Amino acid sequence: MRGLLPQLVLRVLAAGLLTVIIAAGWVLWDTAAAARHDVQITATRVAAAIAARPDFIGLSFGGVAPTPVFRDWQEFPAWTLIAPGVCVEFGARDQPVHRRCGPYLAAEGNPPGWFVWLAQHIGLVPAPSAMPVRARYPTDARVTAIADPGVIVTRAWARTGDLMRVAVGMAIGGAILTGLLVVRLLAPFRTILRGIERLQLGDFATRLPHLHVAEFDRLSSALNDTAATLQEAQATRTELTRRLFTVQESERRALARELHDEFGQCLTATRALAAAISQSGESTAQEGTRIAEISGQMMDSLRAELSRLRPPDLDDLGLRPALERLVVDWRSRVPAVRFTLDLIGEIDAVPDELALSLYRIAQECVTNAIRHGAPKNVSLHIEVVSDITLTATDDGSPRHDGPIGDGYGLLGIRERVDALGGSFALAPVEGGMRATARLPR
Repeated sequence: MRGLLPQLVLRVLAAGLLTVIIAAGWVLWDTAAAARHDVQITATRVAAAIAARPDFIGLSFGGVAPTPVFRDWQEFPAWTLIAPGVCVEFGARDQPVHRRCGPYLAAEGNPPGWFVWLAQHIGLVPAPSAMPVRARYPTDARVTAIADPGVIVTRAWARTGDLMRVAVGMAIGGAILTGLLVVRLLAPFRTILRGIERLQLGDFATRLPHLHVAEFDRLSSALNDTAATLQEAQATRTELTRRLFTVQESERRALARELHDEFGQCLTATRALAAAISQSGESTAQEGTRIAEISGQMMDSLRAELSRLRPPDLDDLGLRPALERLVVDWRSRVPAVRFTLDLIGEIDAVPDELALSLYRIAQECVTNAIRHGAPKNVSLHIEVVSDITLTATDDGSPRHDGPIGDGYGLLGIRERVDALGGSFALAPVEGGMRATARLPR
C-alpha cells in the first residue's frame, strides 16, 4: 500500500498493538511480582502467628515420626494470614505435616496452552518461600508458602486477557478514528493534487481556492502564482510563434513573387531564344534545342518550389481548390496510393491566415504519411463547424509517436497548432496511423 492514508492507519495500528504488548508485559511482570510478595508475606505472617501461640513448643522427634503439634490446624492459621492462591505447609525441614491453602475465587475460562507455556518460560509462578518458626526451644519447624501455579496463571490470564481485549479494541478504534481525521485533514491535499494534475495537462488557467489549513493555503497560493506565470509565458510564446509564422509566410510570399518575376521571366526569355535558335536551321540548332529542354526543366522545378513556398490556388481561388489541387498533385506523383479528400462545412469561410495554416498542416500530414510508411490508402478529412477538425489517416505500418523532432516532420505542425490555440495528436490505429488537429475558428 503506497497511499498515505493506508500507511498512516497501519502505523497507528502497529503503534497501538505495540502498546498493547508492552502493557501486557507489564501486567505479567506485575502479576509475578505480586505473587512473589504474597508468597513471602504469607510465609512471614504464618510463621509469626505460630510462634506467638502459647501452646507451641515445637515439633517432637522422639519416635518413628514427628508428632503434629496442632490438632486444630484447619482453624489455624486464620484465612486472613494466607494470601489468595497461596498454600502453606508446616513441619520439619522436608517433612511437612500440615498443609492449608488460602481462598481463591476461580475465574471463568481456562488460559490457552500457549499462555501456560509462556508463563512457565518467563517465570511467572514464583519459587516457594520458607520461613523458620522461632520458638522458646530449639526446633526445626518451618513454614513454607507455595504459590499455586494454576491460580497464578489463571489470574495473569484474566488480567492480561481483559487488558488485551480492551487495548486491542482501543488500538483498532484509534486507528480508524485517526484515519477518519486524516481524511478530513488531508481533503485540501486532494484539491492541490488535482490542481497540479491540471497544470501537467497544460491547463494554466486553473486557480485553487483558499484553504483553511495555513500550510496548505501557502502551497495553494504558490501553485496559483506558478500557474499565472506559466499562463503568461504560454501566451507570450503563442504570440511569438504566431508572429513567427506570419513573418515566415510573408517572406515566402515575397520570395515566391521575386522568383516568379525575376527568374521566371529570365527563363521564359531564355527558352524563347533557344527556340528561335533551334528553328534557324543553322549548325547551332541542336544546342538551342538542348537549351530549351534545360530551361523547361528549370521552369518545372521553379513552379514546384513556388507552389511549396506559396500555393497559388490558395491566394487566387481559396482553400477548397487548393486542397483539391494538393490531392491531385499527390495522385500524379504517387499513382500507386489511393488519395481521398472529404470536406464538410463552410470550408471557404475560413479566414485567410487560418486557411494557410490548415493547408500547411494538411500538406505536412500527407507528406509524413507517404514518407514514413508504405500506405495504399491515404484519406484527408476536414470538418468546419464551431471548430475545425482535420484528420489524416493512412494504412501504412503503425509508427511510434515518441519525441517529435525534425526527422518526424511533425514539430512544425505541433508548433503551428499550439500557436493557434488548438490541439494535435498522432496515434496508431489498426494498420496505420491517424493524425488529428483541432483548431478554434
